[in-house]
This record gives sequence, structure tokens and C-alpha cells, in this order.
Amino acid sequence: MRRLNKKVSTWLACGLVALLGGCASTGGDKHATLDMPGLSQSVEILRDKYGVSHIYAQNQNDLFFAQGFSAARDRLWQLDLWRRQGEGKMAEQFGPRFIEQDRAARLFLYRGDLQTEFASYHPDGQAILTAFAQGINAYVDWVKANPDQMPPEFKLTGTEPGYWSPETSLIRLYGLTRNLTAEVKLAQQIAALGVNNVQALGVYEPPIALQVPAGLNVAQISDAVLANYKLARDGQKFEASDFPRSPLAAEEREILANTLSANLMASLDPDFDAMAPRYESNNWTISGQRTASGRPILAGDPHRSIAMPSLRYMVHLNAPGWNVIGAGEPALPGVSMGHNERIAFGLTIFAFADEEDLYVYETNPANPNQYRYRGGWEDMRTLNETIDVRGQQPVTRQLKFTRHGPVIHEDAATHKAYALRAAYLEYPGTAAYLASLRLNQAQNWDEFVAGMERHYTPSENMVYADVDGNIGWFGGSIAPIRPRADWSGMLPVPGNGEFEWSGFLDPKALPRAFNPPEGYIATANEYNLPADYPYKDISNRTWAEPYRVQRIREVLADAQGLDLETSQKLQFDNLSIPARTLTGYAKSLNSTDPLVGEGLRLLKDWDARTEVDSEAATVYEFWLPEVVKRVTELYVPAQGHKAYGELKTIKVLEKLATPDAAFGPRPEQGRDALLLAALGDGMQKLTAMLGNDSSKWEWGRLHHIQFEHSLAKMLPPDTAKAWSTPRYAVSGDNDTVHRATFRKSDFRQISGASYRQVIDVGNWDNSRIQNTPGQSADPRSPYYQNLLEGWATGKYVPMAYSREKVESELGDSLVLRPGAARQ
Repeated sequence: MRRLNKKVSTWLACGLVALLGGCASTGGDKHATLDMPGLSQSVEILRDKYGVSHIYAQNQNDLFFAQGFSAARDRLWQLDLWRRQGEGKMAEQFGPRFIEQDRAARLFLYRGDLQTEFASYHPDGQAILTAFAQGINAYVDWVKANPDQMPPEFKLTGTEPGYWSPETSLIRLYGLTRNLTAEVKLAQQIAALGVNNVQALGVYEPPIALQVPAGLNVAQISDAVLANYKLARDGQKFEASDFPRSPLAAEEREILANTLSANLMASLDPDFDAMAPRYESNNWTISGQRTASGRPILAGDPHRSIAMPSLRYMVHLNAPGWNVIGAGEPALPGVSMGHNERIAFGLTIFAFADEEDLYVYETNPANPNQYRYRGGWEDMRTLNETIDVRGQQPVTRQLKFTRHGPVIHEDAATHKAYALRAAYLEYPGTAAYLASLRLNQAQNWDEFVAGMERHYTPSENMVYADVDGNIGWFGGSIAPIRPRADWSGMLPVPGNGEFEWSGFLDPKALPRAFNPPEGYIATANEYNLPADYPYKDISNRTWAEPYRVQRIREVLADAQGLDLETSQKLQFDNLSIPARTLTGYAKSLNSTDPLVGEGLRLLKDWDARTEVDSEAATVYEFWLPEVVKRVTELYVPAQGHKAYGELKTIKVLEKLATPDAAFGPRPEQGRDALLLAALGDGMQKLTAMLGNDSSKWEWGRLHHIQFEHSLAKMLPPDTAKAWSTPRYAVSGDNDTVHRATFRKSDFRQISGASYRQVIDVGNWDNSRIQNTPGQSADPRSPYYQNLLEGWATGKYVPMAYSREKVESELGDSLVLRPGAARQ
């Protein structure tokens, strides 16, 4: 692999000063002052040793200005790509290849009344979002005036950061609200296998009898329907031609394009799939009656893609009326999980609401811009968008909309059009996480509930605790009501007027719990609607598998004297319930094959904990996928394998527990033979990778976390090593509370806890947090990878809250003073 030319590599290695983000202009002084236009009063930013900015402002506008400034100094390249991709403005920076991506992205912009939209998030929503955008823009101005501080990605691509507006944080593309891909996949499964087979193979809660909506032809639902939807959400890879102003040679630009593309896909986390197992989380809240201190404990670890830079950004906001600390995303003001001086809160995804529907229309052969609706032809609404393009004149692209939403695909051959109806496109206040601003100031359960009744997206299990000893849970959501018996929301529907939402569930009818008798509440994306909940019929029917929450309850259910260490250990709990179930069969199995016999020996003595030093864990991780594969082959007809994929683990274990004729004339013996054959296949793959010496099969030899900087392949070796992180062995797997989903090709962890918090409610300075790999995206910053080792090995850092505690953990400080406006 070619490295950079000598001039550029020397500049990268030596030419930039040590810290991205504001202090280098003072010669690296840890206590700096900057004059900053846009402020009305001075603001202190005390950054602790772990990279968390504690912002002390004298008014609300300056507070959120400083939050935007702080996020930009740590994450400017990440923020600029987030904005450009979400707003459909990639072409103005990267050229004509991105015109169609920009067009697709603009289909999903919110186009309703902005005053209602702003006010939904907070009474001062417009002012807060304006100040936040101004803070980002102030940093953009500053870094342009101090080009030696420009992040290296801009320098190497020959590009510059652009500016934010108050509307930028309203982008809908990144909200975890979608099930459109699930509708298309289910339609394709039914087309391949038939509705009865799909019904038998699925896991649906609450139970439902699948029905194909009247008038829908599932055979016509192809992957092409999703092309624009995926182009908008996932984006496309860079190519060398996208960087004509780069100082690099052509071959080096190609390397740059490949490395930046890989990092972009991970860091923006755009590819959420409602049917995928990667985006799940844990949280719990424990009453003081169950704790050693007598105070509640609240813990949470939302799971998302693990990337460099981190998806999450931790911050502490302090001004009159505000004193909240926690984590959110760098592109959003406020925090989405954390605590203020009276309450703590933490989230997981709540799978109750189905906010998307795919509508299928018959179009007029004589006029494809018309679709049939209630017996007549209705015109699509068209909108011409001007797209700025680097190096050429702006271009115009047409967007089409039906009464239900943006047209995402047209099929001229079958005279069909497809549109997405989404609650987040038509209802104000549905940008992801922004309603947390109300929670940031809530002082008690009633104010928390009032905030959660406006927390529409994403649907959240939000757990709660307060200094008065109360605990609670609220299932926040915006839930469309589908009135027809043959319309579950799980499949596309005709757009002819026969399938219309009848409004949304009243937020006051959303599920909640307050001070339950069990003394704790835990959620992990499982089916958790209360048994007597009256609105189950409008619920989504696919949820996460229940193993993580089952394990959490095993630990918490009968325990007393719980402390923060209990929750920390539970967040790193590596006991796998599927492993415990599957290895139960191993105890009665035997084999004359030496390799299989060695695998059985390890499994029979194993405690089902996927620890880094466990050889049996490695055997299990090679065995389970082979078991799933073979059981799937028994029940999914060959013609449906491509469309259906693999059975869920819970369905596989169900089939193993009650074997039927699919396993052969003697089902239990057939099951055991399948398990042995699957183990044999797994052992062959294991030994091909690790050899025959079982003492070298420890799980941590394979399962790990490590990051390369996106420019590592282009840097001098010493610089590349310094900008990359060490390799850390990681325990856990996809089904453990310590969730650690890994890439099958190299066993590198790709998703899991994007942030962890364990909060001692009332004794706030005793609380602990984790982020990974660090707060800053700049490899020259001390906050670039300083949190990775603790995140991988279970070491937490203080969640400093009081001014005294913050100052005791001080890393550096920056004072922003009001300055004259720049010309």
C-alpha cells in the first residue's frame, strides 16, 4: 500500500499542533481564552481528564452556543458529514456523483410548520437550536481563520466545513424509527414461502395471524423499492474523483476515498435496520429499598455501532435553569440520557410503535404522475429542488409526493408507484432525541411524564429515578392507529384509500410504571407491554430476543444491598442464556471424533460465560451458527432460503427443545445427530483458524476491539501506529448483557454499548460513565482514545457533577469571551 508523499506525510506527522479544538492558538496552553463573536457573556468550559466538557454559562443562549462550539472542536468532520448527508448537500462539497444521493435525502426532510416543530421540543426550542447552530458556526469561522487547526480530513480532501442552521438538527434520516425494510423483507418471504410457512417460522408478540392486505401483490415487492430509501440513509462510498482539490496524487486519493468511506459508514451509523439485531440496549432502575445506600441506582448502556469517533458525546450543561450531565449525539443540543440535580433517566429502544408504512399505488398509464385514489386519479405533488454542485452550475431535481408521503420508487413496466408514509415526516416534534430537552429540566415524575408524552421518536423505554426515592418507566412513542383487521403494519398496503391511519394513540395512553412492588424495573428491547395494557392491537409485533433481560432479572430479582459495583458488573455480565441452554444438550452427547470430543469436553465443564480466557466460549461461538444453519435448513424450504434468511435463535432453541418429524423418524436422536454434525463443522472452522491445541482457543484471541484512524493506511508507519488504538480482547457476545456483536470475518466488535452510565441518585459525584474510544476525533488530542481501555475491560471514570469534583478532575479549561463580529 502506498503511503503519502513525503511533503504531506511530514505535514500530517509534525506540522499540526497538538490539540484540535481551540487551545493550540495559545501555544498549547491548558488554560486558554478566546474572543468569540455571538456570545453575550463569558462562558467557562472546564474539560475534565476524560474529555467531558463542563460548560458554565450565565444564560441559556450562551450555554447552547458553547455546547455547539464544544462539539465542533471535538467532532467537526463528523458533524459536517452528518449535516451534508442529512440535508442533501453532499454534491456542493464532493461533486456531481452525489446529486442523486442529495435528491434522495431531500425526500425525507420535514416540511411542516417550523414554529410548531420547534415548540414541540421545548418552549424555547427555536432559540436553543439557533444558539447551538451559531456555536458550531462560530467554531467553523474560527478554524477557517486558524487553518493550522483544520481537521486533517478537510486538508487531505481539499474541502471546507459548511454552516449550520437552526433546522439542521431537525434531520430525520438518523432517527431509529423505521420498519420499511422489514415490510419489504416480510413481503418477499411470503412471496417465496407462503403466509402459513412464514407464520410458523416467525416469532410475533403479541401473537398475530399474518394476513396479506387485500389488493396487495407481494410478488411485485422487489429490492428496487428500497433503492432511494437506502441511498438517502446509507449514502455511497467516496471515489478519488470526489477530491479534485486534494494535495494528494491520484493513487493516494484512491486510498483516501476507500479509508474515509469505511469510516463514514460506521461513524454516521446510518444503516439501522428494524429487523437487524445490532441496535439494542439495556437499562434498569433500582429502588432505594433494594440498595445498600438507600438511594436509587439507575444504569443504562444503549447499543449502537462502535466506531471512531464515537456516536455518543458526553457533556455537562450548567446555566440558570440548567444543570444536566450525560450523553447525547454531537449534532444535537442537550443530552438524551443522564441526570440533573433531581432526576436521572436512561433509554433503550421501545419497539411498541410502527411509524412507517409502504403504500403501493396503481399509476395512470396515460400520466404516470397520477395515482388511483378512491376511484379516481389524483395528481402527485411535485417539488423542484435546486442542488448546488461543486465545479458546475446548480442542477434541478424533481421530488414527488402522494398524500401519504414521498414517492421512493416508480415502476413504469407494472404502472406502480411506491411512497413512504412516516409519522416523523408529517407530525411535528419527531426529530430524534430532541424532546430530551424537556427531560433535562424535569424536576419530578410528573414533569418527566409530561416530557415523555412529547418524546415521539425514537420510541424509548425511558427509566427514571429521583432524589425522593421514586423509580419509574415510560414507554415513549408516537403510534399510528391502523383501523383494519387485515392491516398490522407489517406489510405494504395499497394506496387506493382503503388503508388510512385514524390518527395517533393519545400519549396519555402510553404505558408506564411508577414505584412497582418489585423494587426495580429493567428493559432490554424485549416484549414488555404490561399484561393488562389495552392497546396491544396497535403494537409492533417484532421485538428483541429476551435473553439479556432474562439475565438482568436473574441478577436483580431477589437481591438486596445492591450497589454501584453490582450494576457495573451486570453491564459486563457475560453469561449467555442461549449458551447455557445449548450446552445442556452437550452433557449427554458423545463422539468418537477426537476433535468433536475435545469440543464436548470443554462444553460439558463450561459455566456458559463468554469470558476472554474461556476456550469453551470459542467452541460455542463456532457451534451456534452451525446449529442455526442446520435447523434453518430443516424448516425453511430451499426455494425460500435467500428470501427468508436464518431462523432466530429463540426459534432454533424452541425447535431443539421439542423436536418433531423434521429431525427424522426418531426426532430426539435426529436432533442429537444434528448437534454433533454442527459441532463437527464448527470445530473444523475453529481449528483452521486457531490450530488443534485447545489451550490456545481462548475467546479473547479472536474477539476484540481495535480502531484504525481513517487515514492510517496512508500515514508513515510510526504515525499510523500512534493514530490507531491498541487491540483489546473483549468478552461477551450478541446475547449477553455485555453485548458485543462481532464481525464474522475477523471477530472485531462492531456494535455494543455506545455509552455506559451507572448513576448514584442524589450522590451524583459518585456516579460513573464510559464512552469509546474517546471524546475527540483528533488523534493528536489526549481525549482521542483515552477511554477505550476502560470501556473494553470494565473500568469506569467519574461522572463529575459538582464544581468541586469537576475542578479536582480538571484536564484543561477554555474561557469564551464576547467578541466583535467578524467581517
